[in-house]
Amino acid sequence: MTSFEYQEALKNAARGMIRVKNPTRLLKMIVRFIDREVGLDQTSILIFDQPKNRYYFVASKGNHRIPVNLIRLDADNPLIQWFLRKEKSNSISKDFLTYKQVLRFLNNWTILDSDASLQRRLEEVREQMDLFKASVCVPGFFKGELLGIFLLGRKLDGNDFSIEELSFFQTLANDASMAIKMSQYHEVLMCRNEELEEKISEINQLRKKERETYYQIIFSLAREVHTRDAYTHGHLEEVEKLGVMTAQEMGLDLAGRKRDILVAALHLHDVGKIGIPDSILKKEEKLTEEEWLIMRDHALRGAKILEPLDDFEEVAKIVLLHHENYDGFGYPYGLKGEEIPIEARIIAVVDAFHAMVSNRCYRKGCSFDAAIKELDRCAGKQFDPQVVKAFIQAVYKRLHPKYEEAPNYKTLLPSFDQEASL
Repeated sequence: MTSFEYQEALKNAARGMIRVKNPTRLLKMIVRFIDREVGLDQTSILIFDQPKNRYYFVASKGNHRIPVNLIRLDADNPLIQWFLRKEKSNSISKDFLTYKQVLRFLNNWTILDSDASLQRRLEEVREQMDLFKASVCVPGFFKGELLGIFLLGRKLDGNDFSIEELSFFQTLANDASMAIKMSQYHEVLMCRNEELEEKISEINQLRKKERETYYQIIFSLAREVHTRDAYTHGHLEEVEKLGVMTAQEMGLDLAGRKRDILVAALHLHDVGKIGIPDSILKKEEKLTEEEWLIMRDHALRGAKILEPLDDFEEVAKIVLLHHENYDGFGYPYGLKGEEIPIEARIIAVVDAFHAMVSNRCYRKGCSFDAAIKELDRCAGKQFDPQVVKAFIQAVYKRLHPKYEEAPNYKTLLPSFDQEASL
């Protein structure tokens, strides 16, 4: 091969190395490449097995090919040690080693006299090269680590290896070592990613169970708030039904998670009342200023309870703002109009309606018509007029007969006071 042909061959080999991620497949490809492009009676590659600290043949071709995966060389093998050991003599290069070099070194007493053990080590290396029918040994290093060795037999054309050819093999060996290391890094990374994904999956499952448990606790708390007043039994289910019907009447998108958010908020809007004493929650007389401040605090308390749940952020916001008035005179922030989430505006209407028509421990519920008139009167002030309109249309279409027949809804509540709106 000419110099240009070797350069082209290296470019082609480099492109192939980039594409191949599996180390064994890469080395087999390199052996086939050398066998095809150069023509040797044997081409073999030793690769480093780091966990076992030894080298094994992973690929071999030619008339004297070596059984792969069967022969293993420990790190203290003379051939391995030759490239691992750092020589003090500048006359011996570790870039590659030819069989003729070994013979020449053994006959050079000037070199041998500089190192008492050199002759023995050279003779052991020669024995190894004889054993594996190797004319040339080319190490592959990556950041000082010996990752593999090319064992090359004689050229089929009978010629000696040129310096250009040896340089080609040296470059190829180092490039292959880098590619091998990168592929090993990739494999380790993939393995760690799989382990990480498994751990993340386990954590997510634990979090899911924790969330489900927390959900159950929260919904139980919400029910507990209402079961503290025997007359409001079924309040949550009724409020949910009324809220969903109103949203549907308004043409809101209730697909998937959006419906879940609305339903959860309808169920949990008063969960903050769990911390309010019965002496305030069930008080028949008008609340004092101090008691009223405690009662108003339930929106903030409810949002705080939901805060640990990442996927309940929107629900917590609705719970926080469901007592904001459309005209800006609600609490806790005095938001108005479109500043208030539509779900919170819906809850304000359906919760107030159901509170008016429901019997309480300190009063009886008002009639259906009276509650409707009160909602209509407060539309544009306490309530969003569009929500009130949609609610009334939905109720008259679907629920009016039921409320008319219910005896508990026949008594008129004189006024829509603070307690009724809570």
